[in-house]
Amino acid sequence: IPEAVALSKFPSNRRDIAVVVDEAVASGDIVNACLEQGGEFLKDAKLFDVYVGKGVEEGKKSLAIALTLQSLERTLEDADIAGAVDAIVAHVSEKFGASLRD
Repeated sequence: IPEAVALSKFPSNRRDIAVVVDEAVASGDIVNACLEQGGEFLKDAKLFDVYVGKGVEEGKKSLAIALTLQSLERTLEDADIAGAVDAIVAHVSEKFGASLRD
């Protein structure tokens, strides 16, 4: 029997990030790393675009990831969201040598 999950009465927030990684890095590994480091506010991370071409270095790819953040207890402030996103980006950068795409 599936377990019930509490729904928040507070709004969710979506932030999109695009990270550049080596072509050999699996996109699923990047998404999983986001989920590992997202903390209490990250509810979901989904890959929505992979780009290779002009503006991205040879041998690299750009992965666009949608991050959904939400609290069960309150409306998140910009500082809460920025802190979670910064932690995710730092973790992915450290683990995979990723950089934010301009």
